[in-house]
Amino acid sequence: MGLVTDVPFHDLCYKLNGLAMQVHNQLGPGHKEVTYQNALADKIRQADLAVEVEKQVEIYVGESLVGLLYIDLFVENAVVVECKAFPHLLTDEDTAQVITYLGATGQPVGMLYNFGRKKLDFHRIFPPKQIQAWQERIRRYVYTPPGAQAIRVEIPDPMAKDQAGAEVLRNIERVAPMRAKVPFQSESSVHGQSQVSSYADAGVDIDRKMGAIERMKAFAKATYTPAVLAGIGNFGGLFDAGALQATKAPVLVASTDGVGTKTKIAAAMGRCRGLGHDIVNHCINDILVQGAHPLFFLDYIASSVLDPDMLVECVAGCAEACAEAGCALLGGETAEMPGVYAPGEFDLVGTLVGWVERDEIVDGRDVRPGDVCVGLPSSGLHTNGYSLARKVFVDIPWDKYVDSLGTTLGESLLVIHRSYLKPVDNLQKLGITIKAMAHITGGGFPDNLPRVIPEGVGVKLDRGAWEPLPIFDLIQEQGGVDALEMYRVFNMGMGMVLFLAPGDADRAIAALADAFPEGPPRAIGEVIAWDGSGDRVRL
Repeated sequence: MGLVTDVPFHDLCYKLNGLAMQVHNQLGPGHKEVTYQNALADKIRQADLAVEVEKQVEIYVGESLVGLLYIDLFVENAVVVECKAFPHLLTDEDTAQVITYLGATGQPVGMLYNFGRKKLDFHRIFPPKQIQAWQERIRRYVYTPPGAQAIRVEIPDPMAKDQAGAEVLRNIERVAPMRAKVPFQSESSVHGQSQVSSYADAGVDIDRKMGAIERMKAFAKATYTPAVLAGIGNFGGLFDAGALQATKAPVLVASTDGVGTKTKIAAAMGRCRGLGHDIVNHCINDILVQGAHPLFFLDYIASSVLDPDMLVECVAGCAEACAEAGCALLGGETAEMPGVYAPGEFDLVGTLVGWVERDEIVDGRDVRPGDVCVGLPSSGLHTNGYSLARKVFVDIPWDKYVDSLGTTLGESLLVIHRSYLKPVDNLQKLGITIKAMAHITGGGFPDNLPRVIPEGVGVKLDRGAWEPLPIFDLIQEQGGVDALEMYRVFNMGMGMVLFLAPGDADRAIAALADAFPEGPPRAIGEVIAWDGSGDRVRL
């Protein structure tokens, strides 16, 4: 492909460097990569040069699609531009990424920019003469999002007609695609033996994992705040603590949790994206109980055999929930552990770090007899009680429509765990003092309410103050579950309980009257004196 304009090739590279320096000087370090990328694209357009952003290039071996390459910027149909915003120097890994693009697309030169440092760091990169210089790395940058449409790049397959070629095509995820007009070489021909295949035969496919991670990066990057210095793909995520420099006495608050066996229903229905929302919102609610707001989140996904689509869907859900909360998805980890997890099984866990001013920590010390317990409606089971629910519904298909639910059984059970961050923020902005909060998770009301109130007081709940959601009635009826056990296993339609002075309780209920589709918050009980005898939470 030739240049679209008459700009000489070398002059084009120099011009790009000048434009990149302008962007660096205008923005300075500390922004998201996508911010630099878009700013540079705008500068290039203003210079009357053709530029494509996030260009997708399909890579084929013969007629078999290997995957996609995503090029940050493609200038004048000739120059590949990769934008980075990490605080460290450009690495061989970053260079290999550009070499991969050049090798697979046949372009003459690539530019690698690092806007993350005080001084702009850049490399001008030419494709190698030998395929071995980049072939082993290409699998890290090639991936195939479902339904993606891209520009087709043909790569000849000299072995497609023989049995060896057929074997290669059957194992296409385990080998590297080749550069145009370069004979195909499998990984074993480069290294002498195919160790990756041996590991894959043992049940752990590194190439499949790396392909999924590449697909996740765009979702994670969309959540980055200026405080994110290095995120997904690094050994450790870097978050600038200077983001809290305007605070008085910040205290970090951290929480780790999982979504439990809700994963089994999601996997059976092919609906894993909501699980990402579940785990993020669960952790947000946990730190919210102490008055904290989220800074960044990390996920952990483990399975018997890694399903790339499942993995990407879970992380996409995490990213969406993080974006809604103004929180960065800083990184995570995946683990493929055949023999530990049963085939088809996986687990999703998350860790959230947030902050709160020391003098604004909600610790329950001021809760007194006579205070009102205000329940905030839940959306469903949230992330607790699924082992019991699955046992109760063991003979009922997840796609069975249930009249009382107004949807299928599976859809009702997969309703996303609600975040209470915005409703609580709204109350605090109105000057309403929240003395304590309890997130109703595993253990229900009897185990969670005592965690946030001081010694000498208990809680008397009025079960008649609200109607449990239909899904809870169905579980109790279908399984013959004792009523009191229901309130210890499930949230029964109230996912968060606030402890408020009587006057503030009325104001809070009025302020959030239209905040939840299930109905307004309700006064569901009161704080009472407790001498240590009898149940501390009376139902």
